[in-house]
Amino acid sequence: MKAALFMMGLAVLTAWGQEDAPLTRLYDTGGQRRDAAATWKLVPEEQTNHTFTGDAVLVNDKLAVFFGKDALGPEVFSKTASGLQYRATLGYAAGGLRGGGKPAGTPVLRGQTAALKILENTSGGVMLDASYQEGGASPIRFRLTTGEAILEIRATDSAGFVEVRTQTRYVVVPDYFGDDLVYELPVSRNLALPAENLMLNLLEDGQAMVMTVWQSRAQEAWVLAGGDAGSTKVGKSGQGGASVHRIRCLKDKSIWCAFLESPGIWQTVQPPLKPDWKPPFPAKWRGNRISAQGVSDSWELEREPGPAQLQGAAAKPFLIYPLDRSAATPLTTVCPTDIMRNTLGVGPCQYILACEGMAAQGDPTPNSVMNWVEKQFEQKKDRKVADDIRERLEVMVRHVGEARGRIEGYAEFAGQLRKRLGTGADASGYPAILNDLDRFIAAGRAPVATSEQARQCAAAVSALIGKENSVADCKRLGAELRAIGAIQDGALARCRMAVRRLRQEGRGVTDDASPADPLTQEIQRLTEQILNTK
Repeated sequence: MKAALFMMGLAVLTAWGQEDAPLTRLYDTGGQRRDAAATWKLVPEEQTNHTFTGDAVLVNDKLAVFFGKDALGPEVFSKTASGLQYRATLGYAAGGLRGGGKPAGTPVLRGQTAALKILENTSGGVMLDASYQEGGASPIRFRLTTGEAILEIRATDSAGFVEVRTQTRYVVVPDYFGDDLVYELPVSRNLALPAENLMLNLLEDGQAMVMTVWQSRAQEAWVLAGGDAGSTKVGKSGQGGASVHRIRCLKDKSIWCAFLESPGIWQTVQPPLKPDWKPPFPAKWRGNRISAQGVSDSWELEREPGPAQLQGAAAKPFLIYPLDRSAATPLTTVCPTDIMRNTLGVGPCQYILACEGMAAQGDPTPNSVMNWVEKQFEQKKDRKVADDIRERLEVMVRHVGEARGRIEGYAEFAGQLRKRLGTGADASGYPAILNDLDRFIAAGRAPVATSEQARQCAAAVSALIGKENSVADCKRLGAELRAIGAIQDGALARCRMAVRRLRQEGRGVTDDASPADPLTQEIQRLTEQILNTK
């Protein structure tokens, strides 16, 4: 990548129009320099038989994506106030991991850009099929749509990995109701991430995050050791030091890379966090006290005071980033939860329920049900919809019972695994993770969060129907029910993350080419069983 590529922002933005219309466009550089955008050829809409003589360029008002000859893959630039900024190089890796944990080589795009096939070319979206220099390797497809800083990647079969190269400082596995995992890069060994559908790359300059989302929980994610992954180094102005992660391909399943831009979108703050700390923009900001093995203590800084929890003389800084919107978040600001909804089509609550096999029509959680019930009391409709209130309360109580049963399932799993590990010395990290799992199970078994407690509160709410001046009592009971839901949500999220860490620990012991020992195989079997219980 030439240094000039990073100086072309003004010229390119001028050539594409100062208005930065959100429409998607496809260009052919025709062999001209990338900073000579005025000479590029626009491929007309609906034309799909174009043969490229230079780089192909996908453009909307958020991103510019370059497909260069003999490149590792498309290079993604964000449009910012100061011009185009390099954010990532995307590609295809056929081999995954080799024996001994050494990363396999990474193929590049075929030398002739004619290997790019146009599958879609409209103002609403452009899709290219890219072939790679690897015997038998299937193409992967890249699609950019109107008005979104999201590039969709779709594999045509289940071979290989999609590779994402960025200038990353931290990799974060968000956990909406529990604690995030935060890994500072570079890592010392290939790291199997305990992530099910999403991860965040916090880029070096603190101005951007790259969020990767994948459609199926069967698609594993890895962060590769050594940064350059044993292949051609890429980075700003052609320098090395890129961090690399890979997501396993699955036929007809999508992987999305979203590029979130804002000054100070993530920060590290030395403890203690000052009481007058202000975020760059209003949102539900996430605070993480980083600790060993990537496990963090996490807080939502908008809902909780933050400084009181984040005091202390920890050696590492606090990591702060926006996870979700608040009521005051500007409409033009994009948070990770927005990307989650735009790609997976669900919010955090529906996501965790689906992961735990408790997905149901509507949202049966105490928070959702009581939001609706309280509104009926406030609007004095409680008598009119009395049957609906009782029905929803009953569904909510059943949900609480199912969540408690799921927590008991984690307890049974922990007992099985402890029995399998025995009392012998174990150099792995399994016992420490199991100790964490025991704590999370105990929290979920809190006496105030039982099914019976939920049933009593629900019965008390039902008894208020038709009574005068009952809104305050309804809200008081609603707060008790929400507290039960919060305890269960937190316990389930933390238990699931602990099991994912156990699975990751086993995958770190071996690699694709080395057979696992019987104990590791058994742990993998048990973790897969509990994670996929429906």
